[in-house]
Amino acid sequence: MKNYTIHFLIITISSALLGFTGLEFPGDTAIRIICLFAGIALMISCLDAVIISRKKRNNNKKPSIKS
Repeated sequence: MKNYTIHFLIITISSALLGFTGLEFPGDTAIRIICLFAGIALMISCLDAVIISRKKRNNNKKPSIKS
């Protein structure tokens, strides 16, 4: 999912510019819904990237051996 972060960012920004600028056209409600879903997907993608990077960091740490 983290591979699609930039795609979700582009979709969110472009649909926000089209849907929330005050222009009136027949598909403005659909564009706003697309913006909402793309924003949610962007947040999930960013959280996924953070969680995976933390797991990789924790797995790379070597456990200390106590005698």
